[in-house]
Amino acid sequence: MPAGELNRSVIARAALTLVDREGLGALSMRRLGAELGVEGMAVYHHFANKDALLDEVVTEVLRQTAPEPTGDWRADVRALSHAFRNTVRAHPALLMVTMTRPVDTPETAAFREAQYAALTAAGLSGGALLDAHRTWGSYLVGYLVVEYQAEHSGYRDSDWTPTRRDGFPLTAGLSPYQAGRGWDEQFDVGLDLVLDGISALRGRSR
Repeated sequence: MPAGELNRSVIARAALTLVDREGLGALSMRRLGAELGVEGMAVYHHFANKDALLDEVVTEVLRQTAPEPTGDWRADVRALSHAFRNTVRAHPALLMVTMTRPVDTPETAAFREAQYAALTAAGLSGGALLDAHRTWGSYLVGYLVVEYQAEHSGYRDSDWTPTRRDGFPLTAGLSPYQAGRGWDEQFDVGLDLVLDGISALRGRSR
């Protein structure tokens, strides 16, 4: 690609493709330049460093992520949750980017504002809104980390089921339920619990 045809969006999409294919560790300005058919220094004309590039990669993804609000706060929280999960499952390396460094761009701010708006529609404000947002976010990130580790560990889902039951009656009693749900269903079950907790905070500002 001629260097004159490069722009921030083209570079970010190429970086996303590389990271999706080979992981975050494969990304460097030199390697990205090679993917684009230009010298690595050509990338620096658009991004001062790798962190700035990663900000733009996250931005590129989030441009397509936030669903339109419906006016039903539970439906909106659910839609935002599924949008985030679908994005991370499509681009799992980006979870580590958002977990290990702040990303503050207009697009990330807009996605966060959409989350705040859904919680405001639930009747939350002030400290209660922040508490709900942090709890919701912790559930999403925690679930996605566990889901990713399980799916990439080389073990089957059944391998994670406790097998030591003798002398542990509560564990034994839960055995019939252990394999009853897949990842999609369990995500919704947990999300419903979070939504119920948010509902209990309605009308509070703290």
